[in-house]
Amino acid sequence: MAPIVVNRMTVAEARARRAEIVRLTGGDEAALRARAAGYLLSADELALFDELESLDFLIAE
Repeated sequence: MAPIVVNRMTVAEARARRAEIVRLTGGDEAALRARAAGYLLSADELALFDELESLDFLIAE
């Protein structure tokens, strides 16, 4: 069984990671969200999109 890993980050670090995810997925968040809504993301993009959504929840954006 894999150990559970908890990452702690500041709000600034979370915002920086969020910006990095948007950059890694093409730099256009609206296009990323549109592709996600159309189920058009690759597995890697979907993982990044899920992380983006989690960060948005945590930093309330």
